Amino acid sequence: MDLDLLFFLIFSGLTVGCAIMVLATKDIVRSVVYLAATFIGVAIIYLFLSSEYLFLIQILVYVGAINVLILFGIMLTKRRMVGADKCDDEPQRRRSP
Repeated sequence: MDLDLLFFLIFSGLTVGCAIMVLATKDIVRSVVYLAATFIGVAIIYLFLSSEYLFLIQILVYVGAINVLILFGIMLTKRRMVGADKCDDEPQRRRSP
């Protein structure tokens, strides 16, 4: 077995594993991290196929831009934490004596 084929099979398996973890993970931030790992794995497969341009575009556009966009969208949305009190979202009111 050739060394290139071995590395290709290893990175293909890791890419498919990360893609499955994107679907299986319930935490959204971890899912985005697995999505980034999947994109990096696809980029490495492009590199094995001697397609350097697609490798570069995959890294710059998908890993860089799309994942940052998703993470900013997650961080900027306001959501209620599980188990938090109902009055945590409301501003504190002053009581007059």
